[in-house]
Amino acid sequence: MNKVDRDAGEPQAALSWLGMPGLTAYFAMLEVGRPRPGDTVVVSAAGGGVGQLAGQIAKLAGSRVIGISGSDEKLEWCRRIGFDETLNYKTSPSLAEALARLCPEGVNVFFDGTGGAIHDAVMKNLAVAARVAIVGRVAVADNIPGDDIGLRASSRLIQTRAVVQGFVVYDWWHRREEALQRLRNWRSAGRLQFREDVLKGIENVPDAFLRMMRGENRGKQLVAL
Repeated sequence: MNKVDRDAGEPQAALSWLGMPGLTAYFAMLEVGRPRPGDTVVVSAAGGGVGQLAGQIAKLAGSRVIGISGSDEKLEWCRRIGFDETLNYKTSPSLAEALARLCPEGVNVFFDGTGGAIHDAVMKNLAVAARVAIVGRVAVADNIPGDDIGLRASSRLIQTRAVVQGFVVYDWWHRREEALQRLRNWRSAGRLQFREDVLKGIENVPDAFLRMMRGENRGKQLVAL
């Protein structure tokens, strides 16, 4: 458990940028993705609670960041907070081809919060020695695990020598104070922006959950009781 830091802003920050979403973005990006200056980083679910932070952290590392979402409004937000390029997977005739045009040298880091067809498209565009952090599978969350096999990317992984690693934030819990302090510092310096989508009333919990699953939330989905 974490003690709520009331000096860092609204207490609800402990559920968003100063909580699990922030810690996930921090450790999955910096410890698994390991972005470097000049790298091309692709973030799926880029307008969500985790993705919006992950992209900004990659920018702080000096990388070029491409955000993928199914909402033009979310992608506009991503550009406002520093993403270099964005792609709407719902309106791109071929996401893999669009990525190939944006990433002629390939994708060095893939921060994957969705799985599914977006995952497959990015895997086709990995660069040599790419790093892939699997942090979520919201696009296929209603599939039974046996159905979630996606593209058979083994030949691409051999060609690129890429590393694909699943991520669970609690594996890094012993280092959370380090991450929380850096997140506070970035936020206070104006280098980390965040937005939340708050519904009011416990009766709206089911609607909030469904909004998140449909990708309708604008940032971290919360319910104020």
